[in-house]
Amino acid sequence: MSLEVDLITPERLFFHEPAAESVLVPTTQGQLGIFSGHAPLMSLVGMGELRVRTPEAEESIAVYGGIVRICCDHITLLVDSAEFAYDLDPETTYLARLAAETDLQSNACPETRLALQRAKLRERLARRVQQLEAPRLHSVPLDENGLPKIAPMVPRLPIELDAPHYKPDSESGQDSPFG
Repeated sequence: MSLEVDLITPERLFFHEPAAESVLVPTTQGQLGIFSGHAPLMSLVGMGELRVRTPEAEESIAVYGGIVRICCDHITLLVDSAEFAYDLDPETTYLARLAAETDLQSNACPETRLALQRAKLRERLARRVQQLEAPRLHSVPLDENGLPKIAPMVPRLPIELDAPHYKPDSESGQDSPFG
């Protein structure tokens, strides 16, 4: 048996794997390992690394809070935001961590602490997948500008251009129905 994994952000269906062997989810209580036949469960997702494995490859995704639902070998994660670890540049993430540390020294508030925690996670994941050199599950298609294509969660519906227009009440001669 295999696991079906859906990772959904507010913008789109971020990731879908129909045949995962195992999934490692970062919850607020620690790492949760999921295999086929797992008991139904709901939990809060913390900031951390989501790992989805198949026999051939592994996908590593940074997730930043949300919820996970496990039911009947189907895992659904609704997260605040996510990014593929393979798309992170180690040098850029290193510089971002240094900037976050500088910000924290000048302004020690919860937002800067969270920004530093996020920067450290991104740097750690970028370095880990660079050293791992394992094949990834999915490559994200790029558009003509070299940016990842974003697939909407719901297909766009055609707009009816010949919709009926508002017509004023002809009997009263008034343009407003409140008049």
